[in-house]
Amino acid sequence: MTTSPKRALISVYHKRGIDKLASALSKNGWEIISTGGTASFLETNSIPVIKVSDITGFPEILGGRVKTLHPKIFGPILAENSVEHNKELADFSLSRIDLVIVNFYPFEEYLKNNTDLQTMVEKIDIGGPSMVRAAAKNFKDTIVIVRESDYGIVEEKIIPGDISFSEKKDLASKAFLYTSYYDSLIGKYLNEGDISESEFLNISGKKFFDPRYGENPHQKGSIYITDDNSPIKNLIQHQGKKLSYNNILDVSVVYDLLNQFSTEKDHFCVIAKHQNPCGAALCESQDSAFENALSGDPVSAFGGIVGFNKRIDGPCALRMSKIFLEVIIAPEFSDKALSVFKKKKNLRLIQLKPGYIEKDHFRSIQGGFIIQEKDNLNKSLSEFDLVTGRELTSREKADVSFGWKILKFIKSNAILIVKDRKILGVGAGQMSRIDSVNIAIQKSGNSVKGSILLSDAFFPFSDSIETAHENGISVVVEPGGSVRDSEVINAGESSGISLLFTGVRHFLH
Repeated sequence: MTTSPKRALISVYHKRGIDKLASALSKNGWEIISTGGTASFLETNSIPVIKVSDITGFPEILGGRVKTLHPKIFGPILAENSVEHNKELADFSLSRIDLVIVNFYPFEEYLKNNTDLQTMVEKIDIGGPSMVRAAAKNFKDTIVIVRESDYGIVEEKIIPGDISFSEKKDLASKAFLYTSYYDSLIGKYLNEGDISESEFLNISGKKFFDPRYGENPHQKGSIYITDDNSPIKNLIQHQGKKLSYNNILDVSVVYDLLNQFSTEKDHFCVIAKHQNPCGAALCESQDSAFENALSGDPVSAFGGIVGFNKRIDGPCALRMSKIFLEVIIAPEFSDKALSVFKKKKNLRLIQLKPGYIEKDHFRSIQGGFIIQEKDNLNKSLSEFDLVTGRELTSREKADVSFGWKILKFIKSNAILIVKDRKILGVGAGQMSRIDSVNIAIQKSGNSVKGSILLSDAFFPFSDSIETAHENGISVVVEPGGSVRDSEVINAGESSGISLLFTGVRHFLH
């Protein structure tokens, strides 16, 4: 009794490395089944191929939309190596398919180009995911490979017959995760409304990299990308140690802040620590922007993350090189700046292009996640209500606009004090608002006379206004909306403070 040769079905869009893999199978007595472009590619490389249509006795139809969806293909993929299933295959003169190697139409790649709907629909793979899911379900008897990085397993394990049950199961897991990711891209693309209204929602991503560890050394961590246009995916790291989990969180906050100032003609610099901006400034020169940002909290700036809205030049790099910093972010670095920073080998230099605006914000909870719209609302100064006090000077207006762009990136309860387009002090993450006010004033160090105080939420009592007045603060900006607004307004009137109500709360927990 002769033993039938093993069979592999290969149907791939991305063909890199597939000729070497198929050649190894063929040389070891495997029969190769294939479709369309893959079959032509393998034949061009002198690899014998059995076309799917030769097995099914049915040509590709509907412009190639239907090729493999046939019992004579799915039966051999789904058949278990049992007496019953083997007899049924024999009754229909079918031979088992032992290996399925498939990757899909490049839906993800076409997403980058904002391609029209009809083209995108044609890039939705049907046969490929169906075969992958079938093989993954039957992983005990049909091996499935979807990643090029697993091609080496063919010669190492599959051809010699040394692949274990756990290894087959692992490949099946990768296959289902791959199809899930692919389907999530399509679902997200077709859903033009609020995704939080969907009954089912997948968060699928591609691994970007594994940091050294998670938030703490005893925790593992991984970074995944859910959007192929993510600026994090396309960042350029010029030098320095591998980015850590905490670095990525800080980089994300700094990137969003830099986006607020990406179109400014002046130089903007921000220094962040533990996802809070502790210093920031907007100046005509880059050196001044950094110096003024540093003055906001020079102690907290130690080991901080620094971001710029413009290319970093040599003189500013020289000044920064004298301070211990973890990460520096900018859209570009001059050759001179790179040369200066090169002497600090552990300093991470990250090049990121501005402009990416995220729409949705996810956070994990026990056994699930919550989702909300990202806080992208940016009201302008002209939309604020002056509820008491004099009209603002042009300098004060510039300071309010500057501070308002930064405020929503500070953890609640958030208080920000600014003057001359730079941060004087920050009070963040306190359980009471008056504590945040006192911390921000304390952090300011020097006099805050004539400065602007901004709050992310309303003042529930007049104590914060009274404290601001005692320290010479001239303008207070807050949302309004407290049941004690009249008390707060009266405190502003009696102290001569110009009090602005924004009508918008910017909590960040």
